[in-house]
Amino acid sequence: MSTETSKRTPTDTRTRLLRTSLATFAHRDFEAVSIREIVEQAGANIAAISYHFGGKQGLYLATAEFLADALHRELGPMLVQIRAEVETADPATASRRLDELIHRLVHNLTMDRLGDDAAGFILREQHQPTAAFDILYNRLMLPIQQTYQLLVSRILGDSAANERQQILTTHALIGQILAFRTARTTLLRRLGQTEFSNEDAQEIARTICRLTLNALYCDQPRETSS
Repeated sequence: MSTETSKRTPTDTRTRLLRTSLATFAHRDFEAVSIREIVEQAGANIAAISYHFGGKQGLYLATAEFLADALHRELGPMLVQIRAEVETADPATASRRLDELIHRLVHNLTMDRLGDDAAGFILREQHQPTAAFDILYNRLMLPIQQTYQLLVSRILGDSAANERQQILTTHALIGQILAFRTARTTLLRRLGQTEFSNEDAQEIARTICRLTLNALYCDQPRETSS
């Protein structure tokens, strides 16, 4: 075995195991998955699990980290940029940035950037949370929620002073986006399609932006004509 191959193999094996683990745990309970089937599908030796992860539980948690890191690479830079800009931004700027964030989230969810395996893993942790949920929450869900909440608070100003209400509002607004992933099959059936196009993603994002801003401003004082 060449030096180059020996250096590359551990990394490749670990990645194969993580990808296979994600694809497997996304669709079946932790207890229903065996280490042997994962290593066989990944083309690895069973000893690789202990070497890389310490065991089945370690593999499961590492899979959550692998997934969170991959999704953070998609969204992380944008979230950081928004938070830096919006801390002192006016409502109009915050509205524009929220529009951009909605478009990115909708595109990732409808154009399958998330993937069925990732979606299945996350939904399983939502319904039956384990220690892996803490990883997904801290690295993925919380940053998205906090950035969204910051935008909402900047748009509404003093009317959004109640943090609990901000959190509830933010969760409801993000739910509009998630519905296009969790109920994707229903919508595609209604539309007579088998998948979303780029044009569909843009239309969905525009629809959610309109509904979101209408919801945020619905309780604001409105000027009346004399």
